[in-house]
Amino acid sequence: MSVFGDPGTGDAGPQRPIALLNQDTSKFSEISEFGGHNQSVRWNGIITPSWFVEASFSRAQNDFVEAPAADVWSFVDNAVPVNQPQAISGGIGFFEDFDNENLQYQVKSTYLFHGGGEHQIKGGFIFEDISFDTVTERSGPPITLADGQQTITGAQVNIIPDPTFGQIFRVVRANLSNVNDTTQDYLSLFVQDQWRVGNRLTVIGGLRWDRQKLEGLFEDFTWDENFAPRIGGTVDLLGDGRVKVSGNFGRYYAKIPNDIAVRSLGADAGVTRADYFDAALTQPIPDGIEAGNQTVHLQFAGLEPAQFDPDMNGASFDEGVVGVEYEALPGLNLGVRYIGRRLNDVVEDIGFSPLSAFLLGSASVEFLVTNPSADSPVDPGLDASHVDPVRDYDAVEVTADKRFGDNWRLQTSYRWGKLEGNYEGFFRNDNGQSDPGITSLFDFPPIDPAFLTLAEDAGISVRGNPRFLGEVGPLPNDRRHQFKAFGSYVFPFGLNLGGGVIASSGVPLTPLASNPVFGNDSEIPEVPRGSGFQTVDGFKERTETAYTIDFHTDYAFRLPTGQRITAILDIFNLFDIDRVIAYDPRTELGPGEPGLENPDFGAAGSDGNQTLAAIQEPFQARIGVRFEF
Repeated sequence: MSVFGDPGTGDAGPQRPIALLNQDTSKFSEISEFGGHNQSVRWNGIITPSWFVEASFSRAQNDFVEAPAADVWSFVDNAVPVNQPQAISGGIGFFEDFDNENLQYQVKSTYLFHGGGEHQIKGGFIFEDISFDTVTERSGPPITLADGQQTITGAQVNIIPDPTFGQIFRVVRANLSNVNDTTQDYLSLFVQDQWRVGNRLTVIGGLRWDRQKLEGLFEDFTWDENFAPRIGGTVDLLGDGRVKVSGNFGRYYAKIPNDIAVRSLGADAGVTRADYFDAALTQPIPDGIEAGNQTVHLQFAGLEPAQFDPDMNGASFDEGVVGVEYEALPGLNLGVRYIGRRLNDVVEDIGFSPLSAFLLGSASVEFLVTNPSADSPVDPGLDASHVDPVRDYDAVEVTADKRFGDNWRLQTSYRWGKLEGNYEGFFRNDNGQSDPGITSLFDFPPIDPAFLTLAEDAGISVRGNPRFLGEVGPLPNDRRHQFKAFGSYVFPFGLNLGGGVIASSGVPLTPLASNPVFGNDSEIPEVPRGSGFQTVDGFKERTETAYTIDFHTDYAFRLPTGQRITAILDIFNLFDIDRVIAYDPRTELGPGEPGLENPDFGAAGSDGNQTLAAIQEPFQARIGVRFEF
């Protein structure tokens, strides 16, 4: 049995990096609760000399409660001189309180018998009962919309320059509902046989079945045909254990987090545009008036649960691995292996209408959660279409491992890999969107030949081209070269010295423009993926190669009573290497403001809020003491 917990609180302060850009402390907040509680119970039993049973139960619970220092609206002022940073003021804007609990039950049985060789049959199940309850908040008081409705949260507001009115005030985010309680039942059954034939061949075959049921506030959906075969084998070529050739193939299904139940099976009703003449948000701009480059001044999203394709398959990929391992010297193993991964189906929400239909005013915001493909439905008349999602990964890895002996050990690896496609997965790494199963990658059919012509005819300046979203190219996590080495040496008198080196080549860079219809920034590439852009360090197609060197030492003091006290020192980034690992890819500001130049485009940073690291972690040291008894 084990029990662990790390509950905590956070004093009022700049919980978000953007808070430091404010002129005052109104973007500070207090974390009144955060952290988790974990308990687990395990039982292992030997029923007979050839039959073993393992059973366990575990519970994990965590919560997060935040309170803004100032309950006022969040403002981003874009009515500033050209090439000047946005002026940021007001409250924190979006924040969220949540409570998450996962109850996991697991039973596994192993049976040994002889029949044409030695068999080790395993079978069992894992059942997870997950709940995720969340309350979405935005700082500030509720606002009254042009149609008389009142929001349930505050608002995030952009100040936009306008040639007629000087400036207008655009609410780009506010909520009409904000409470979502969701559950998930996830059941996995598996069976496998490890069959050893003679002294040289071992074969493993198995089958796994997964069922996932997600339940939101209004709807539920179940994936229950997730059959995943696995097969693999190892051959001892010389029969002496020194040269082994192995190969494995398996299908793997993804467990989709409850976020899709919150946003697509419940009510994520919100405002994506509400324009006002005044900063107090009391004078709505009527539809039909040209202001802020728009004539429609009130727009909603998520008023109803999304449609779910009843024939949709679960998200899965296939992986194949082949390799050879050779014991060159006693304790020293050399290896090489190939890894390949290919997508089968993905789960995503798709839009029926291309961007060009929105420019014509003939589209509505309708989405379907399905397995997107080139055959996915699209509104007729504009010759638009979706594409097949692609994410191909190929890698070759060379390893050298020296297990501990003669007082030292060493583990090293070099991997060449290539990750290409048009679909990143549950996390959209290029713009930081974390909405598993409902990212913006398939919101609009990327094959949209009329888009640029219609935008030009409408006098709308657009920089992005949706077809680049559908084209295959290097994905944001594509790192062609990775090297790792870890080693240690123990002196006869007990001092242990160790160190590690990690080096990775840079990731591809792609300039991202705003969505000209919905206004979200960093949505649409301007050029093919990985074409690069001008940074503060010159034109680059990839970020720099990043590397770090770490150090470790420990020494144990033995007490007369038999216990030991071990002093530990860890140093990370020993030489304080400060390579840039991300550049701001946004060519335009947002959300809500396509056409406004981003003065920080190409600067060190991942986005305007600096929500992801721009520079390697600096030199850090950790001192510890361990008591053993």
